[in-house]
Amino acid sequence: MENRPMRQRTRSLPLITCILIAVNVLVYVLLELFGSTENGYYMWLHGALYAPSVLVDGEYYRLFTAAFLHFGASHLMNNMLMLYIMGERLEHAVGSVRMLVIYLLSAVAANVFTVFFYTATGTDAISAGASGALMGVIGAFLAVLLRRRGTVGGVGRRQVLVLIAVTLYSGFISGTTNNAAHISGLVFGFLLGLVLG
Repeated sequence: MENRPMRQRTRSLPLITCILIAVNVLVYVLLELFGSTENGYYMWLHGALYAPSVLVDGEYYRLFTAAFLHFGASHLMNNMLMLYIMGERLEHAVGSVRMLVIYLLSAVAANVFTVFFYTATGTDAISAGASGALMGVIGAFLAVLLRRRGTVGGVGRRQVLVLIAVTLYSGFISGTTNNAAHISGLVFGFLLGLVLG
């Protein structure tokens, strides 16, 4: 009998997570080349979410496009950092296709809820960003952790719950955060995680 060193298992590259990050960054760079992503009207012209544009003008594509637009570099970097950290773990846990489904459906669901919430509350605001999709990813990852009753990728339920609490708290004390998208994305992603996880 001979002894050989045990091979360390390496995690494969999270392809979908990296593609989503690349698309978000590319969209940001292209928009910055021809204008300012911190200008609300400019962002609206390029697909940001505005409730009357969806409900009155029938511009339903905004429910999708708004998730790939960001107001400035810091908004983009914060979201992409979180996408890599949580997206990488969710993608390894449920697979690339399910990760993509969770991300895109959470994005659209969060924007649909935002439209109706803004309409019901009379909020006249332009919204953009991947936050709804990201909260969906976090919600789905929490569902996976609850079903598997352990840690996934070195992260446990307690860390995810703290992350959710901090994110929601930061959103509520900020005057510019779309909390409707955060909450609805989180809930929808959690439900998807229960089904797909």
